[in-house]
Formats: sequence, C-alpha cells, structure tokens
Amino acid sequence: MNETFRALESIPDVEIRKDEPLARHTTFRVGGPVRLLARPRSESALFALLDAIRELGVPFVMLGEGSNVLAPDEPWEMVVIQLHALGGEWGRGKTVLPPAQLAGNPAAAPAAGENFVYAGAGTRLRDLIRFCVENGLQGLEGLAGVPATVGGALFMNASTSFGAISAPLVHIDLLDAEGSKRTLSRQELSPGYRTMGLPQNCVVLGACFELRPCERSMLQKRVEEILEKRRKSQPLRYPSAGSVFKNPAGQFAGALIEKAGLKGFSIGDAQISKKHANWIVNRGTATARDILELIEKTENEIFGSFGVRLEREIRILDQLYRSPAQC
Repeated sequence: MNETFRALESIPDVEIRKDEPLARHTTFRVGGPVRLLARPRSESALFALLDAIRELGVPFVMLGEGSNVLAPDEPWEMVVIQLHALGGEWGRGKTVLPPAQLAGNPAAAPAAGENFVYAGAGTRLRDLIRFCVENGLQGLEGLAGVPATVGGALFMNASTSFGAISAPLVHIDLLDAEGSKRTLSRQELSPGYRTMGLPQNCVVLGACFELRPCERSMLQKRVEEILEKRRKSQPLRYPSAGSVFKNPAGQFAGALIEKAGLKGFSIGDAQISKKHANWIVNRGTATARDILELIEKTENEIFGSFGVRLEREIRILDQLYRSPAQC
C-alpha cells in the first residue's frame, strides 16, 4: 500500500502533503494524520489524480471546510482531496452555462437577461456570498455564516432557517463514479433535509445559481442580521461541527437533549453546549473518541427516555468513508 500511495505523489500540478493532521482541516479541530492530503491546482490535475486513484484502488474522500465531519484520532490510510485551489473557477453571466449539455433538458435553460453565477466546488461559501452582495444578487445570503465550500454545501444541501442552497440552483457539474463528467439540472435532483440526492460516489465540480437583482445595501443589512442571530443562538466561541443531530419529525433534537438533562454534560473536553444542546463543542483538548462517546451517550439517553432514535447530521469519517465518497 505504501508504494501505491507513493505513485500518486508524481502526478503533475497537485500539491501533496504527507501525514497531514486532519485537526488542521476540520472545524472540530480534532483528527490524526491522513496518509496523503492532495490539492489539485487545475481541473485536469484533478481528473488525472482521480483516474490514478481509481486505477490503483486507493480509498479517498473529498473534504471542503471540514465543518460537518468528525475525523479519527488515529493515522488514517486514506487520500483526502481538497479543491480550494480550484475555487477561482467561477464568474457571473450566462456565458458560464454549458448550453450543449443542457440542450436535452429545455427546462434547465436560462432565459435571456436573468442573472447567473457559477462557482467551482472549492469556492468558500462566504466568498461566494460576499461576491453576490457586492454585485447586488439575492438568493444565497440566507447561508451567511455557514462554514463550507460550495461543493460540500451542495452535497449536503446546506440550509438554515433563512434558506437552502438548492433553492436558487440551476445545475451541478460533477464527475460520476466512472470518471465521466456530467451536468445535472435542478429538475433531475431530489433535494431533501441534508441531502441533494446526488449519485453515489460522485465528485462535485461546481454549480450554477440563478439569482435576483437587489439593492446592495439591503443585502448587506440582511447578512449582518443573519450573522447576529447566529452569534446569539449558537456557541461560536469553541470549535464545533454545528448541529450534531437532524431534527426528528415534528421535534427539535436540541430540545430533547435539554429535556433529558444532558445540556452541559462533558466527556473529556467534549461538551454538549450550554448555549445550544444540539451542538457539541471542543473546549480545548477533546479527542474524536471523546466526541464520539458523547454522541453515542446522547443517542442512548434520548432513545431510553423518549423512544426517539436520533439521526446524525455530522459524518464520522472513518466509519462512513472506507470507500470513495464525497463529503
């Protein structure tokens, strides 16, 4: 396996970091070393890297801002790919659309005079929102404060009470499991709670959004209001991965956890936040094991007290990604 990993290091135009601590790349600030962290500097380099990975049978995972994941403490025999260097492949206007690829689906074709923005998967969501605000384009500002790349936000259908990334979506460009480039229109997807309904084992390359003209000052005020509400309601002082559990139908996970008396409960330096019970925070030296034990205890307590099985919103990397996948 060592020789297999070494074969990937010679692919041109790819930054390679060996034994890179994942704690540097996750918002929980936990995670041991991954065998290789790869950052392709161009789309062609990404394709070459993925072709080699598939040919060699090397396990890999796509990682954006690392905001909805828990990385293992132990060394991980995995290739982690980040697309931050491809974030610059974005722009405004109808010319960014691939009309030939959309020709088979007239419903996905834009009308003249409408406003469109295309963003590569590695674009940080905050940068995209800033661009939209500066250019008076409304539709994505509801995601202000969400720590994600466009690729990760699309894969998880990032949403808040102010909006979802699927709402202004026109189409997504991706690589399928066989390495073929495809474009899926919004009508071909089935977005849901924390899912975009994308094909299994695909890699998101970028997406086009249809937005609406709006006064820049109004958009800026809206973003500031949303960020202020997040600061008041969420424990942003400590590293975390946001909401740990999905809300059960007709209920709130945080309310159940608080009702069970777990608010503020700790294992090591991992603590169920005193500010928002559906968040687990790292108060300094928490390990992935501490956090996972706290997650499991919460699940068991909620089921024992209320008969409700909580579903995890965050992804436990070494449990879920033992084969190629996107996160």
